[in-house]
This record gives sequence, structure tokens and C-alpha cells, in this order.
Amino acid sequence: REEVAQAQQHLPQALLGDSNWQRPSVDAMISSLLARSGRSRDNIEAPFSASTTPKPAPKKVLVTGAGGRTGMIVVRKLLELGVGEGKQFESVRAMVRSPESAEKLATSLKDLQGIDIVTGDVTDTGTLEDAFKGMNAVVVCTSAQPRISKLSLAKTIALKVVTLNQMTSKPQFWFDEGQGPEQVDWLGQRAQFEAAEAAGVRHIVVVSSMCGTKPEHFLNTNLDNIVLWKRKAECALTKSGIPYTIIHPGGLLPHEGFSSGKAEGKKRQLYVGVDDDLLEEKDKNMVTREDLAEVCVRCIVEPDVAAGRSFDLGSGPEDEGTPFEGRPGDLKALLDTLGGKNTAYKEADAEFAALDPRPIRGDCCY
Repeated sequence: REEVAQAQQHLPQALLGDSNWQRPSVDAMISSLLARSGRSRDNIEAPFSASTTPKPAPKKVLVTGAGGRTGMIVVRKLLELGVGEGKQFESVRAMVRSPESAEKLATSLKDLQGIDIVTGDVTDTGTLEDAFKGMNAVVVCTSAQPRISKLSLAKTIALKVVTLNQMTSKPQFWFDEGQGPEQVDWLGQRAQFEAAEAAGVRHIVVVSSMCGTKPEHFLNTNLDNIVLWKRKAECALTKSGIPYTIIHPGGLLPHEGFSSGKAEGKKRQLYVGVDDDLLEEKDKNMVTREDLAEVCVRCIVEPDVAAGRSFDLGSGPEDEGTPFEGRPGDLKALLDTLGGKNTAYKEADAEFAALDPRPIRGDCCY
């Protein structure tokens, strides 16, 4: 308004052709405006100087499913990068389902500083608002947890021994009431995306799984279509408008219940693909939890590289090739091997619905 008033003050003289009238310089007008506001040029910076270039807000990161094996590693890696003033992250928050899980996580991270542990249940949306409040980045590591039938596992082992591996069977699994894939991996993930949107989150990284294009795969046929429900949730995220990164790891090493040994990260070359193409490459369709967590962290640190990407993740044999170190530039180099490809979601993925309303309890439990 002041600029308009000043221009109007000089307008009649200009129109009348007053020979004594001179157009005020931009500098003069700026000085006049600053003087009226009680400021001077000495206490302001040039409008386009480097020091006034907008800087990204300090990262406040939430990890959901932080009580799980992968989630725990993600939290640890975030904390190792530093939390606090002048550090990589302003805050790191971990969401677990129960006080018992919170205590377990706190114990495992007692050598590190800066963790904020909260409880929340993705099947109870009322518990999510406080967990997501104030966060601007989220790593979703939640997943329905199948329970294995010990009797079926014993039969599987016995059959292999008796027949000298000539005959095999698969163990059966079941889920706790209300904690199946539809409730956790579809509705629970969607609830998290909605909570993230309400909180103003600017980037979501989701840990999903391969086999989203394989309804006949064991993970779907014996685990209540768990990956198909995950893929349905992914479709919702891609349409939400929130910047996202979706990672589909292959088999996670070490396999829980089948291996007591460690599977260390940064010892294998990583490979990326889309739409389960790595499943056909037996030497590339598994990845360590350590390496998966490292990729998640790099996606959070480098959202300009990771946002809008959805890809599969596997690795080669240990000590072969060039391992993923998680250094600046490593993530971009890895994703560049995709040649711009992303997961191709289909309408059928978004419309997936349970074929049988009864909860699955393995092959033999209907």
C-alpha cells in the first residue's frame, strides 16, 4: 500500500510533464520504506543472498514398528548419525505396541542418546495422533506377525528326515485375532498415512515386501495374502500426495527361526528391481536386515533422491562385488541402475479384497 501511495504522489507531476519532476530511484523508494518502518539497510540482508536461501527443516523422524527386528536396526542407525542441535536429526521417535516392547527397545539402545519411545497400535487409530505429531519424516516398519504352528513345523522336519529330503511340506501359520494382514498391513498402514498427512509429514519410507505380483507365492497363499494387502496400502500412499519411498526387500537375512547366525550388513552388493523381477534370480533375491535398514536411512537423509521411488531390493553373495556402504551418492548410484523404472501398480492392486472372509490359519486350518 505504501508503494502505491508513493507512486500516486508522483503520478500527477509525471502526467503534467513537470520538467522538475524526476522519477525516484528504486534505492530511494526502498530507503524511504525502510525509514518508515524504523529499519535501515544495515540490518537487513540482500533478498537473494546465499544466507537467505531456504534451508530444509531439521529432520524429526518417526519409526513405526520399532520393536521389530528391522525397525530396531533402523532406529539404531538413525541415532548413530546424531540427534540434537547441530546434528543430523533434531529428534528420533520410535513407536512400539506395548510397554514391554518399549523397555526392550530402550535396553537395546542404552549405549546411544536421543531416542524418544512412544506406544501406539496401528489397529487403534486413536493412539497414532500423538506419535505422529511434530514429525516431518516417517519410516514404516510395521507388519502383521504370523505365529507358526509348532506341530506343523515338527511334521515338516520329520518328513524331510524320513524321506531324505525326497518329500517336503510347508508349516502352517496363524495370526492373533484382529492382528492379521488386512487389519495391520492394509487398514493399519492406511491409518498411518492419514495420521502422517494430518501431522504435516513431508516424506514416508515404507518397508514392504517382494511378491506383490505373485498371489500364488507362499507368503500369500499361507499368510492370508499378506503382501497383496501391503500392495493395496502402497497404492493408497501413492495417491495420497505425500512424498513417498517404497522398498520391497526380498528374503530377510538372517531368517528368523531358521538361522541363529548373524548376517552382517555392508558385505554384499545390493541390487534393485521392480515388480518381482529379482525373485527369478536366486542369488539376488535376499538381503540382510542391516543393509535394508541402511537403505531406509539413506532415503530419509536424501529425500531428493528417494522421493517418488518404489523398488525391490536384493543382494548378492557375501564378499562379492561392491558392498553398499551408505555413503553420500551410494543411494543415487543404486537407484540409477533402474534406468528410471518404478513399480507398476495396477488398478487390481488397489481394489484387492479378501477372497474368503474367514481368517486364515494355514493350509489345513479352515
